[in-house]
Amino acid sequence: IRFPHKTDSFRTWAEQLSLHANSPAMQSERAYWQGIEQAGNVPLPKDYEQGKSLLQDSDVVTVRWTAQETEQLLKQAHRAYNTEMNDLLLAALGMAVRQWTGLNRVLVNLEGHGREDIVKDVDITRTVGWFTSQFPIVLETGQGHTVSQQIKQVKEGLRRIPNKGIGYGILRYLSAPQEGERFVLEPEISFNYLGQFDQDYDSNGMKPSPYSTGSDVSRNATMDFALDMNGMVTEGALELTIRYGT
Repeated sequence: IRFPHKTDSFRTWAEQLSLHANSPAMQSERAYWQGIEQAGNVPLPKDYEQGKSLLQDSDVVTVRWTAQETEQLLKQAHRAYNTEMNDLLLAALGMAVRQWTGLNRVLVNLEGHGREDIVKDVDITRTVGWFTSQFPIVLETGQGHTVSQQIKQVKEGLRRIPNKGIGYGILRYLSAPQEGERFVLEPEISFNYLGQFDQDYDSNGMKPSPYSTGSDVSRNATMDFALDMNGMVTEGALELTIRYGT
């Protein structure tokens, strides 16, 4: 076995990212993220107004599609508007939340892998570390929107996100703030489509272990979101897991 040369260290990435945070390249993203920030956050309706729930006070609902429905979604549903999975799933999420709450705007937290090629001469493609980026998006769910209009609007909105969203965290935590500027949005909904795990297992010969890993987070930890949604395709079927505070 011959391993390729190592890529840059996490420390190098952190140092260069701090420099990038106040570079002219970040100025072009400010207007976009300020627009998202100004959209504001309308709270979701709750039975009881209280602080954030603990994990031990939450519950989980899992929805699993049939293999046939999943096959249609993966291979046929995208033909109409040349969409990707996130386009359709987020369009459906926006419509469902509007039907439930009546809100015309829904703020959602998305995640990215965080290894975007934004810093010159720094390669982190195989660097060990947690690079995940998180950023807010606004789903416009106008009352008169048809399904096709909703899908197109979500698709176009996602394509407008600069550098796949990594800039929001940079502006929030690393960049020097400009006068009157604040990046403080806290979406109550998080959505993360993790992809098709079947393909990974088929290509590398690995399979999920039948043994329980146990809890990876303390039950006393505070939930970051009122609704935390994760979707993935396993065993040929789309599975959506929703954790909510009780």
